[in-house]
Amino acid sequence: MYLNQIIKIIVAGVFTFSIIGSLSIVSNSIFLEKVIDEIENVSQVKFKMMREEFFETQSSINKNKKILTHTVVKREELLDKIKEQEVRLNELLFFTSPKAASEYLNKLNSKLRQAEHALYHSVVGREKLIEKIKIIKSEISSFKEIMPSTDNLPSSVIDEEEIKPVNETIAVIEKPKLSFEEELSVASVDSGLKLSKKCTACHSLKSGGPNGVGPTLWNIVNAPKANIDDYSYSSALLSIGGNWTVQDLNMWLKSPKKYAPGNKMSFAGLRKIKDRADLIAFLNSISDEPIPNNGLN
Repeated sequence: MYLNQIIKIIVAGVFTFSIIGSLSIVSNSIFLEKVIDEIENVSQVKFKMMREEFFETQSSINKNKKILTHTVVKREELLDKIKEQEVRLNELLFFTSPKAASEYLNKLNSKLRQAEHALYHSVVGREKLIEKIKIIKSEISSFKEIMPSTDNLPSSVIDEEEIKPVNETIAVIEKPKLSFEEELSVASVDSGLKLSKKCTACHSLKSGGPNGVGPTLWNIVNAPKANIDDYSYSSALLSIGGNWTVQDLNMWLKSPKKYAPGNKMSFAGLRKIKDRADLIAFLNSISDEPIPNNGLN
């Protein structure tokens, strides 16, 4: 007896859950169809709302201009509002004439061509580009429905069925790398000035500036190494000798540790050739007599 009751309860439970599951599936299906319909209609709704906004804005501007002729209080606020409305009205000019509509449609077609061109040359992000193309096409189609006079204008360049996955590898042409001398010949003093902020924690960059953690850098380009008065240099740098030519500065700025192992400078160095060239060009500029051509022979 008890067994029969348990079996009945189990059967009833299974039946109930199956009914609930079916209702859930139907509900999800209805919701999904609604979402799809909304996506398909969004462009058309967008342009209808913009058209309504155009006529409402135009009517509001006319009313505000009439009010303006008879008011003294808050004239500036009303003028600002009219200007804002005129700006927005100018953005919606494609509703005023077939010519303006054609110009707007041409802009949409231009955006479409750019997106389709990008799709042909892209491997990464293709799904987003395809989605963007579909949205623009939807806008073009909806715009033509609202502005029938644009039907004779050119439409998209590529049909949807022509959009196919790209499997081949696209060669990437890299910008040729310049040597240190080439970078120095076109170096930017302004960029070097920005980079010099890395130096100011330890060095003075001013004429007659005092030594700090490191020696002053005024007149440093082509100056003798380890030759600033009243500064205690490491034996590692004292043993090298010679002048701070632009080539020596390039190697020093790349890695002070490798250039003079055991020196006192804690700066790790500048990895990019361009950064080193720009900084050297700036260092050359903070001098009583900057060297022509940034010290290049």
